[in-house]
Amino acid sequence: MSVHEPFNTLLRPAVLHILRAAGFHGARPSVVDTVVDLTARYMMLLAERTAYNAYSNHNDLTPDITDVRMAMQDCGLLVPTLTGAEEIWKEMLRKPLEDYDEHTGARAKEAKRRLVEDTADVTEFVEWAKGEKNREIRRIAGVLKPTLSATEALDALEMEDYLTTLMKKHSKTGVESRFQGTVLGLPGDPKPVRVEGGPVDSIDDWCRRTREKAAKAAKDAPVKAETSKQTPESSEKLPVEMDTQ
Repeated sequence: MSVHEPFNTLLRPAVLHILRAAGFHGARPSVVDTVVDLTARYMMLLAERTAYNAYSNHNDLTPDITDVRMAMQDCGLLVPTLTGAEEIWKEMLRKPLEDYDEHTGARAKEAKRRLVEDTADVTEFVEWAKGEKNREIRRIAGVLKPTLSATEALDALEMEDYLTTLMKKHSKTGVESRFQGTVLGLPGDPKPVRVEGGPVDSIDDWCRRTREKAAKAAKDAPVKAETSKQTPESSEKLPVEMDTQ
C-alpha cells in the first residue's frame, strides 16, 4: 500500500458525494478513480503553492490569507480582473487616501470602496461557494442546517458531516478511542521504541551517542591535521648524485 492510498480512500467518499450532488448517479470505478486522482493532485498543487508563497513572502511555512489567495490565483480558482502590471499602474495613478478629507468621511468611504474593489474576486468565489449551485453539495456534506420551525424538537440540533456520522456508525466504544493513532482520530501517545540485541536500548540513545561521536571526531580533526603537517628531518629527501663516468 502506497503512502497516499489512505488519503485517496478518504477523499473518494467526498468526491462521490459531490458527483451525486451534481446529478451523477452512476459511473465506472475507473472514472471515479480518475476524478479522485485529479482532485488529489489539484489539492496538492494548491497546498504546494500556498507553502511556496508563505516561504517567499515571510520566510516561514505558516500561511496567512494572502498566501492562500495568491495560491488560489495561481491555480485558477480566483480570476483577477486586472493583470499585475495594470494593478501597479492603477495604484500609481490613483489619488492617495491621505488627500481625501477625513472629517467629512470621504477617506473612509474611499477606503471601503477600494477594499470592495480589491477583494471582488474573493467575494465572488465565496458567493459561488455559498450559493444555490452548491446548496445540494453542502446539504449532503451536512454543513447546511435545515430551516425548522420553532415547534419542532430538532431545532437545537446541529447536523454533522457524513464522515463523523460514518465514524460513529462503525464505532461502538467511541470515536476518539477507536480511531486514536490513525489518520481519522487523535494522535496516539508517543512511546519509546526499544532496540533488542544492540549496544543501545533506544533510538534516542543511539542518536545521542552518534552526536557525541561526531562532536569528538570534529574536535580531534585539527590536532590530526597539524600532526600530519610535521615531517621529521630524517625523512627529508637528499639530492642524489649521478655518476656520469
